[in-house]
Amino acid sequence: MNQRKFHDITEVCKTLGTTSRTLRFYEEKGIITSTTVGTSARRQYTEEQVSHIRNVLVLRTLGLSVKAIKDLQAEKLDLREAVLSKRAEIYASIDSRVRKINLLNEALVALECNKNIFSENWQSPLTTTPKEFEIAKLCTDAILNDNSELLYKHLSPTLTTYMPKAVYIVVRKDTLAPLGDFICIDEITSDKHYPNKIISKIKFLNLGLKITFVFHRGMIDGLWLGYYNTNER
Repeated sequence: MNQRKFHDITEVCKTLGTTSRTLRFYEEKGIITSTTVGTSARRQYTEEQVSHIRNVLVLRTLGLSVKAIKDLQAEKLDLREAVLSKRAEIYASIDSRVRKINLLNEALVALECNKNIFSENWQSPLTTTPKEFEIAKLCTDAILNDNSELLYKHLSPTLTTYMPKAVYIVVRKDTLAPLGDFICIDEITSDKHYPNKIISKIKFLNLGLKITFVFHRGMIDGLWLGYYNTNER
């Protein structure tokens, strides 16, 4: 009869690229288990336990909380549902950051015009100009046709600093990979809540591509690539 193989906590941490502190924390929270062998107080792990830890680390990399992982293990939550929920949470945080960026942009414009931002009437309504719509159309085509040179001509210096071209190229490639064949440009419209935000929706065979442009002073100051359900409008 073959003796069961156990892995020491140090070995497991090295193999999975984590720390003993992390494993102890997860064990305290009840989402992983360890095994004691003989009189040793050191944590040991079976092959099955190591495989389970690896799965937990993948879920944590996706941003799932310890509570969500416990619910998954207790079959109170479906994995797809958990991933969709986390994605919605991140999208919500992006919208919140866009609102903050818009407010900061307004404050900068007001300050440059020598307005008092502590008064009640310093904010002016943001609007999208016809020129910005043309830029959004050009840059939508640039993204679809892999023309980063044209796209970057319309990005603000701040955005080009935070999103180097090499980073954009990788993100674009990864985002477009699962889309399938191009069908058509669905629509290019202003966001009703943020008039300085223009959204392009492009239909592909498998998914819809959603491109969000945020404008400030005629240049693109924010850019996000995401997906949308082509069956919903």
